[in-house]
Amino acid sequence: MNYIYHWVPKNMKGNILKPLNTLKIQEPDLYRDHVKKYQERESIMYQRIPTLDCLWNDVLHFSAVHPQEIKDALVDAGMPNNIKMTCYQIPAELLEPEKTTIYFSGDIPRNRMKLRNFSDYVPGKIIKYSHIPKETKEYYKESYRKNKRPLVFNKIPHILYKGSLSIKDIVIIEV
Repeated sequence: MNYIYHWVPKNMKGNILKPLNTLKIQEPDLYRDHVKKYQERESIMYQRIPTLDCLWNDVLHFSAVHPQEIKDALVDAGMPNNIKMTCYQIPAELLEPEKTTIYFSGDIPRNRMKLRNFSDYVPGKIIKYSHIPKETKEYYKESYRKNKRPLVFNKIPHILYKGSLSIKDIVIIEV
């Protein structure tokens, strides 16, 4: 079975993962906490995802890269090894393909997202996005050399899902 991963949100309430724009309306305190991750790159929150006809904050973000591979790359780049990462391990087939797209981010987008940076989501083929690109590992190392905290998913394909998702029976893994 193929899996995708989502970090367990800090202060998670209930068993439904919700996009930021939903949190903004339903749980403003959680929204204010989670929106901090976009500090100094707020413009991305207002970009339109052309394949889903919605904003960046209207989707949930997943990765096909196993959290252990991400942690290993971060530790290799300079992150302390004692940091724990907790993630949902979600069967790829759980996401509805018509509500899901793959975004190839390249560098942090500064301008409007281009259609050419998106691809259809096919759960059975998600394995081809399950490894960290070499450029991401280099970015991690450069970030730590400069004493900056890297954006973990920079240059890793993003799996974007329009809507909320129940995580009631989803396995949680810690690395």
